[in-house]
Amino acid sequence: MNYTQLTEKKKVEIDILLNQGLSMRKVASILGISHSTISRYKAGIYKKRKINIEEKYSIFIDYFYSHYDYRYCSVELCVHNFKTKYKYAPCPTFQQVYNWINNDKLEKKRNMLCYKKRKNKIRAGMMQHTKWNIDHKTVLPISLRPKYINKRNEKGHLEIDSIVGLRNEQGSIISIVDRCTRRVWLIKAEYKNEYYIDKLIYNFMIRNEILVRSITVDNGHEFDALGLTAKKMEVKLYKCDPYCSFQRGTNERTNALVRRWIPKGTSMKYVPQCYLDDICFEINNMPRKIFDFKSSYEIQSDYD
Repeated sequence: MNYTQLTEKKKVEIDILLNQGLSMRKVASILGISHSTISRYKAGIYKKRKINIEEKYSIFIDYFYSHYDYRYCSVELCVHNFKTKYKYAPCPTFQQVYNWINNDKLEKKRNMLCYKKRKNKIRAGMMQHTKWNIDHKTVLPISLRPKYINKRNEKGHLEIDSIVGLRNEQGSIISIVDRCTRRVWLIKAEYKNEYYIDKLIYNFMIRNEILVRSITVDNGHEFDALGLTAKKMEVKLYKCDPYCSFQRGTNERTNALVRRWIPKGTSMKYVPQCYLDDICFEINNMPRKIFDFKSSYEIQSDYD
């Protein structure tokens, strides 16, 4: 279709017919054009028309300058009093007055208002709270653990769990597994006190120079103080949800391998640390199908 712009003659004819009270559709049928053309023409005129507030609201502006005082007479009160005193004079809304002040159309400035508002105020939302927690807190729920850790292509992301022996026995075994290489370390623990466990794990990691980038643990009370170790090493500690052992799948599978040497129901009291070191050597030297029948030691050397 061919489109032509309205000529000056057509624009004059449209203005004359509209001033006579005819509708846009009636004018369009008389002139043989589309009614939407007339609608766009009138909208363009309205956009080009600039209202000078000093001309339309001159009475109000003079009243506002002479009566506004942030100590006892606010903008709202000025508008209310003006409407009461000058019933037939044009009066803006108090929000419109605020807009004029914000846009520097009046001599009054923002710092002269009764209630000073901060420009471009940042509203705190849930995502900002979440970001603050991630940046500043050491112990976080596993839901906040970064997704790249699940890819298992970086060493140092550890899962920690305890392997218990007989019921009501204080002794246990702390198992540490690297999510990437599946390398395991086992620690003999004499007690279940959370501060004892925290110090035991920290000293073991420092002594064996274990690379730590993040720690994932379950909700056992023996790990309540492990956040101290994470803080010393400047890493994040992620706690799994209750009854969600699948969130530490690597840890659970490794514990099943350890049970081949230490079956369930075995007392941990007489299991020495040297025996645990031998178990770690056997597991870490075991060919795995997931690594194309390479061992954890070989995978670790590849990453090194």
